[in-house]
Amino acid sequence: MEVIDPLDHGTVTVLLLQLGMLLLVARTLGYVANRFGLPSVVGELLAGIVLGPSILGAIAPDLLATFVPTDPARFHLLEAFAFFGVLLLLVITGLETDIDLIASKGRSAAAISLTGIIVPFALGFALGQVLPEQFIADTEQRLVFSLFLGTALGISAIPVIAKVMIEMNVVRRDIGQLTLAAGMIDDTIGWILLSVVAGLARSGVVDLPSVAQSILSVLIVVGLAFTAGRRLVHRLFRTVDERDAGDLAQVTLLMVLALLAGSLTHYLGIEAVLGAFLIGILAGQVKRFRASARHVFETFTLGVFAPIFFATSGLRVDLSALLDPTVFGIGMVVLAVAIIGKFVGAALGAKISGLGRWEALSLGAGMNARGAIEIIVATIGLGLGVLTPEMYTIILLVAIVTSLMAPPILRATLRRVPFTEEERQRLDAADRRESSFIASLHRVLLPTRGGTNSILAARLLVLAIGHERGVEVTSMTVVGASDPSLVGPRTGRTAEEETDAAEVALDSIEACLQRLQPSERRRLIQQADGGVYDTIVSEVGRGYDLLVLGATNERGDASDGPLFGSVTDRLVQEANCPVFVVSHRNELEAHQVADLQVRRILLPTSGTATGGHAIEVACAIATATAASIDILHVIETEPGTEPWARSGSRADAKTIGQELLASTSEAVRGHGIEPRTHLETRTKAENGIITIAERLDVDLIVLSSSLRPVSHRAFFGHRVDQVLNDARCPVLVIS
Repeated sequence: MEVIDPLDHGTVTVLLLQLGMLLLVARTLGYVANRFGLPSVVGELLAGIVLGPSILGAIAPDLLATFVPTDPARFHLLEAFAFFGVLLLLVITGLETDIDLIASKGRSAAAISLTGIIVPFALGFALGQVLPEQFIADTEQRLVFSLFLGTALGISAIPVIAKVMIEMNVVRRDIGQLTLAAGMIDDTIGWILLSVVAGLARSGVVDLPSVAQSILSVLIVVGLAFTAGRRLVHRLFRTVDERDAGDLAQVTLLMVLALLAGSLTHYLGIEAVLGAFLIGILAGQVKRFRASARHVFETFTLGVFAPIFFATSGLRVDLSALLDPTVFGIGMVVLAVAIIGKFVGAALGAKISGLGRWEALSLGAGMNARGAIEIIVATIGLGLGVLTPEMYTIILLVAIVTSLMAPPILRATLRRVPFTEEERQRLDAADRRESSFIASLHRVLLPTRGGTNSILAARLLVLAIGHERGVEVTSMTVVGASDPSLVGPRTGRTAEEETDAAEVALDSIEACLQRLQPSERRRLIQQADGGVYDTIVSEVGRGYDLLVLGATNERGDASDGPLFGSVTDRLVQEANCPVFVVSHRNELEAHQVADLQVRRILLPTSGTATGGHAIEVACAIATATAASIDILHVIETEPGTEPWARSGSRADAKTIGQELLASTSEAVRGHGIEPRTHLETRTKAENGIITIAERLDVDLIVLSSSLRPVSHRAFFGHRVDQVLNDARCPVLVIS
């Protein structure tokens, strides 16, 4: 085997110098651009222009060879690094693509997107048919060139649009979401078109079979990505997350998938960027892909690789070419066609969707920004031999100018787009969801020994989170515990019999979890390494967001014995995530759990910071069962005194109680439920809760409480503990 010589000393030195200087100048100019309210991509692209033939070449021609090597092999080294940045950028673009957002906007987004890409595409294609031959790399491939120019002018840049709207705090408004949704559809169609055109450019043949083959290849890849690919990506992230909870493992997996998908699509004659883009979309839909891992990925991409890519793209730009009147004139024509095409296309879509003038102008301004996406398209076109250097410079000019135009026009038009009442309500609901306890749940663990309180806990859990998508619930049981005292009396069962009993226990839980999607349920029979507690805690440490527990029947006196059972008590005390405990004073039979109807829920309130979770869970269960909610506040008095004999007057206590009921009622109404309120006076609040629950014949009491620092057992305070022990109906406590 012949040994390949390593890179020579001079090549390595120049490469490192190129990368260091490109990154330094790109990030510096990107920061300057941000200071002027412009996207950083503008400054990063200008870095290449500064270090390229446009400026450095004019000032110090001898230094130009350092950054733009005449040796193709040396320049290809720099290009390889830049191409890696392209793939990473497309992964981020995919992560930012919200399929649900596109679907929620439906017909309006589709109409605006289609007109927004068809009109500029058609104008770009027509322009490509009449441009002088000196702007076409291969005059025999004018049709491919025209298709490519139409694609370049039809595409939009989601990162630029999103950044401007985020800075203006309008990204969640209807017009902001509509613009993003239309831009996302534009981008998706644009990458498919680019893949088809690139395939035609490589084959060198423009005929119906080759076009059909290219389109069919793209459709097959996209179809497989959103079917088998979606399941595979979800499974891989779940496996990695279970075996290595670190962000680096997830970032590595994302990178491996993007590279493999890119290589596959490139092998099939489709652009590699489409594979990376699809992986980004799929990974963005996986709840196991944590925000912290995404932040790590975006940080090194946007901080290192993307600036080098943009700067490298700028190295090819020679603005001196615009000094040629013909090139300058054609450049202005292409720029005008690009701008007019997007604004006219967006206006047509807005009219079809029944939107007003200012909405149309806002849509046109947002979708007109090409930014990084068009730079990527231009780079691909140059690499394929479709674009001449002059045409490449013109397209990059379009990317820069349209990105500069977007912020001021958007700022001027969006201020004139009025709020509707429906939009205000949606934004209020979105604010609630951002702080939602239930919406933050990704992984839930439900350990069980098959007791009916565990089954009841599973049923209530499904009622609370059944409307949430992508929540993974793991039902777990432990066999082979070495500490029998933690699992109740043993019967001398064999390992096989224990496993069979465990399967039966999980089957009972599984029956309650049927309403959750199949992909969101897992069964886990764990062999105990020591005690049951240690085994469950080890599993909890794998990154669960909620631990769901059913109290056992081995409870003792509330003052000294375990509150829920020995294992459950220890888990409540030491779990590193929120705990959802369901208890019934006398455990129900299995058929009683199945027949239990939740028609009326009692929600005691005392104004504590932890009460929000209880409100949310109670409302979710009430919504799922059409149950009513009774909100209760008990004014507690000291034994043997009149209510007004306490510190503060009775009137003050009543006023405070009414305010608490009013604020809790408002929160419940925010979930679309009209509650009943009760203000009671009792010597002890817990007695009032139990009495009112019996008087109203409620089916469930929902409490929220923080643990108190007691070492020997779980302790929520005397009030909650007594309700748990004495209430005749099920009690749900969120800790």
